[in-house]
Amino acid sequence: MRGKPLKFRPLEMVNKRFPPLNHEAVTSGFFNFKGQTKMDKKIKIGEIVERSKNLEAMLKSLEAEGRGMHELISSVQDKLEPELNKKLRFIATIRNQAIHEPEFDFESDFEAFCIACEEAGQELEKIIKPAPRKKTVRKKKEKITPTGTGFNYLFLLPFIPGLNIIYFIFIWFLSLLSSSKYITVLILYLLSFAAVIEGIIKNNEEHIIIGAGIFVVLYMYNIFIPSRHFSRLRYVPLLNIAIVIANTKTEIYWRLFFIANIFIVLSIASGFLILVRERYIAGAVLFGIAYLGGIGFFIYAGKRLPQK
Repeated sequence: MRGKPLKFRPLEMVNKRFPPLNHEAVTSGFFNFKGQTKMDKKIKIGEIVERSKNLEAMLKSLEAEGRGMHELISSVQDKLEPELNKKLRFIATIRNQAIHEPEFDFESDFEAFCIACEEAGQELEKIIKPAPRKKTVRKKKEKITPTGTGFNYLFLLPFIPGLNIIYFIFIWFLSLLSSSKYITVLILYLLSFAAVIEGIIKNNEEHIIIGAGIFVVLYMYNIFIPSRHFSRLRYVPLLNIAIVIANTKTEIYWRLFFIANIFIVLSIASGFLILVRERYIAGAVLFGIAYLGGIGFFIYAGKRLPQK
């Protein structure tokens, strides 16, 4: 007796033992994984931005200037060691790539970025907060206040009518003393330009060669001048004069400079009115203002040091 033929259905057997996932389960699992990946990416981008902002704040405490992190680093690169400069450049590059490039590989660069941030932050803290030097400060104080010194008769100059202009000229010279080398460079620049222009007008090759030679020497000198401003113009001929001008501006004691100029102008004007114009009252008034003002400033300067 024959029975009913067996039907071999492998697909039904597999489905009974391993039931297939429905469409909702598959799609929900896929989007959960994708959402988790996006969340991790946002967290890492946020940490990259936060760490970069902390380093930018430290660079700005070193008087760095610029819009992006690369510009901040360039403005203070003279204060940074080459290795620290490389780390900061790497951090700035990773930050820009993480923000602006959708296909940035976080797995390979994120850990190196965090390590570089930690090391760069520690090195910047050492530059911002140097170790105190108590011994050197004590030695300086001992040198500033020596014992057994006699009376300095130059202190009488502000109180002597007529000779007090020497005191005013001394103040003026003192205000320019720290920037004297930059002022000298500017004067030499003008002389080199004048020599070249004169040589071109008069067709004098000797003057052109002398002026060009002075200019080349000054150009090489400007390359090695440390500057917080216009550092990108260091290697540009003619434009690197801006470095000298910026250093001159920051080194001059402007407070002393303007006070000395006022007193000098008042003294010369009073002498001109009295001796040339014979206007004795106006000249005496100007002379009295300069005389009393010089004495007052002398007493004030003895109590408080001038500031830039």
